[in-house]
Amino acid sequence: MTKSEASEDVIETSTESSLSDIPDIHIDDDYLLSFDSKSILKPINWARKKKLYYTMLYGLITFAAQLNSTTTSAEFPQKMKEEFGIGREVSLLSTTLYILGIAFGPMVFAPLSEVYGRKIGVMVPFFISSVFTFATAISYNVPAIMICRFFSGFFSGAPIVSAGGVLADIWVPSERGAAFALYACFVSNGAAFGPTISSLLINSSTKISTWRIPLYFSGLVDLALLVVALSTIKETYEPVLLQRYAKDYRIRTNNWAIHVKHDMWKLNTEEIISVHLFRPFAMLMTPIILVIALFASYVYGLFYISITSFSEAFYLTRGWEGTIATLPNIALFLGVISGCVGNMLWANEYGKKVQLNGGLAIPEERFPIMMMLGWLMPAGIFVFGWTQYDNIHWIVPCIGIMMIGCGFITIFQGCLNYLVDAFTKYAASAIAANTFLRSVFAASFPLFAKQLFDNLGVHWGSSLIGFIALGMIPIPFVFYAYGKKIRSHNPYSQKISE
Repeated sequence: MTKSEASEDVIETSTESSLSDIPDIHIDDDYLLSFDSKSILKPINWARKKKLYYTMLYGLITFAAQLNSTTTSAEFPQKMKEEFGIGREVSLLSTTLYILGIAFGPMVFAPLSEVYGRKIGVMVPFFISSVFTFATAISYNVPAIMICRFFSGFFSGAPIVSAGGVLADIWVPSERGAAFALYACFVSNGAAFGPTISSLLINSSTKISTWRIPLYFSGLVDLALLVVALSTIKETYEPVLLQRYAKDYRIRTNNWAIHVKHDMWKLNTEEIISVHLFRPFAMLMTPIILVIALFASYVYGLFYISITSFSEAFYLTRGWEGTIATLPNIALFLGVISGCVGNMLWANEYGKKVQLNGGLAIPEERFPIMMMLGWLMPAGIFVFGWTQYDNIHWIVPCIGIMMIGCGFITIFQGCLNYLVDAFTKYAASAIAANTFLRSVFAASFPLFAKQLFDNLGVHWGSSLIGFIALGMIPIPFVFYAYGKKIRSHNPYSQKISE
């Protein structure tokens, strides 16, 4: 039995004994219950192995949610055309609507996870998302497919936005950067693997070749992860844990004065509208958040263009078809992994700087890694575009794809870390604003990718989006130099400092 389990047993067997004698629990003269700072009941004080397990499992859940977003790319449009007679753009709406669902879901599920806890706030919507995934697979008309895809994405927004809260619950600030970098590998690579896995499943049988198989697979993966999660993980949100302990103590001791601060927070319609719906958009209208969100959202949109269009580009220039045409996504995966390693290494350096700063976050120190590696994304786009000739070995454009993945995750993760550090008190709203905008970009970009490459060609089509990405590269340099001064004029920064 671990020390934590033994402590919990003491709590469960306590009835009329003095509550002040219960290990790791403190109750003041007003009967306000709290954990001691070094309490092993606090998730942030759990063993490192347990924290890593939670990080990996929530990462896999988010991986599955993101995987679902691109299972309807690759050969899906062709299969939909064969069955329903619709065009590629209409078929890709299944991807667009799923991602739009992700844009709106966090507005609802972020506050729910802070009222009822991370476990319920993630697992219940994730289960509903899997139900809608199965509903998509058994639908036999286009409107039903599109509606089910939207709601599947809407409910999958819960793990995508709330899993980050789990990491904040269990990791101290100096270790959080490395944990988020590991988590980001799962988040990004879920979408990257979607087309390849989907194509393999569609072509897994010569007798059965249908777009429904990847959706069944995705739904089953969701359910398998749910079973594992529900049977092995506990709640991580400290206010909800305290609330549960307080309720148990009130019943056991018949002392109804025992309470926690979380008891005083009631989620109502006014708060949902003014805080969780209005505040993210209000923050998005401030210059510093708007620029950072646009930067992160543009590279996120390019990431989805890459995922959904690589197969088309390799078909146009090299004649690759089927699963073979989706394999360059493996290069994207390798690029994301390398970028995550870079993020982890810089996170260690950042942790040292924070310790020297008295434990206080230094938001602008999130930019150096973006300054060092962010240029790889536009450079990779140009390498990919201008080496797409059949007389140039395929490995060369794949190197460009690796550069895209590395630059993408460096910029994307750096922007998120900056928003959390700069607007700590309103971090949830800042991230919700960023999630909404990036999902809109990711939902819309793949819709015009085919026309872009058909009309301009792979070379100049890639160059167009590459030049725009290149124009954004100075952003981290500017904010590194002037970010603190710019933040001082932001109304939300002023409220934090008050």
